[in-house]
Amino acid sequence: MSISPADSQAAERLFAARPAWTGVKKAAEAVGLEQHVLLHSGPPAEKAHVTPTLNSAAVACVFEGWARDLDEADALVASGDIRFEPAQDRNVATPLAAVVSPSMQLVELTDLNGGGAPAYAPLNGGGTGGAPAARYGRKSQAAIDLLRFLNDDVAPAIASAAAEPLAWLPIVDDALTKGDDAHLRHLEAHKTLLDVLNERLGSGFISSDVGAFVGEWPIFHLNFWMAAARCALSAASGVAGSSLITAFGGNGAEFGLQVSGLPGRWFTATADVPRGNVRAPYTLDSCVDAYGDSALAEGFGLGAMALSYCPDMQALHEGFYDEGIYRLPETLLMAPHPGFPKSGARAGLSARAVVENGVVPVVELGLVEKTGVDGGLGAGLFRPPAAPFAEACAALDG
Repeated sequence: MSISPADSQAAERLFAARPAWTGVKKAAEAVGLEQHVLLHSGPPAEKAHVTPTLNSAAVACVFEGWARDLDEADALVASGDIRFEPAQDRNVATPLAAVVSPSMQLVELTDLNGGGAPAYAPLNGGGTGGAPAARYGRKSQAAIDLLRFLNDDVAPAIASAAAEPLAWLPIVDDALTKGDDAHLRHLEAHKTLLDVLNERLGSGFISSDVGAFVGEWPIFHLNFWMAAARCALSAASGVAGSSLITAFGGNGAEFGLQVSGLPGRWFTATADVPRGNVRAPYTLDSCVDAYGDSALAEGFGLGAMALSYCPDMQALHEGFYDEGIYRLPETLLMAPHPGFPKSGARAGLSARAVVENGVVPVVELGLVEKTGVDGGLGAGLFRPPAAPFAEACAALDG
């Protein structure tokens, strides 16, 4: 792969970033999130938001006290008095249908090297596809109750564990060598996180309700990594002429990206449904199109781009990919990340490499039922359209 000087400079910034967990903060404090503003995944929604996002918005309105109940919340959202913004534009990463409101507690990942901006993510709601977790876009009292538990109980219980910064790249590097992919499989990284929480919070943590919840769901780690990736990618932003991907995600209807040389400018295309096995009796036609800021895992260079590390995900996605997926890191990613000495994983997705090689990356994404009533339906592989990569490169050269 030919590497432009601008992409090389952006990659150096990316590789120099050292994201570490440094706190838990409300969104109003962390990013100045205003009242009646909600952050959503992916690029701006040029048309109406998909139903699961609107469902999560209604739940957030009740959580904030902007509405007394879900019916009143629906009316508030429909009135236009709620403003929606892409989470990544505020250096926040949120999964699937989950929205972020001002009172929600976010994990904070800070670049200890000082190059990237602090990045944030809400706490993961755990659970399987039937859970009332916000990422699945279910609109119910159970969803409100879980949101309150995460923000009122889990967040304050774990916050003091970040009093001493916890570097995140070593956690992910080690986990890759043990079979994680840093997107859909988090078993090993979660074990490390639990060890740290138990060590820093004391033996009583694991026996508490919060400890039991965190311990049960390995995916709790995902949101920490989303924020870490966003933090590191922000360090690479702002290099004139660079096509290094710095934002990446879907809003359930469109998929979009930003590049280093054009910070804040989204390049988008109509998305389709990730391809994968769906729980019965549903089909892929039941699912929302590509969805979520967790695509940042692949924007950084892991997830489906690190499938070779993860036999579990190879088995899950069997029949939905070919052997070419294992060549993508060498083809599209800048270089081995120096922060991954154990795994040797590559990082730094280049839009120019996508255009020059005529091959797009592959992204792992969760599948969400269109109405939000039936929650998560599985996970699949998504190939973004080539157009946004080409348009970004053309704009850089224009």
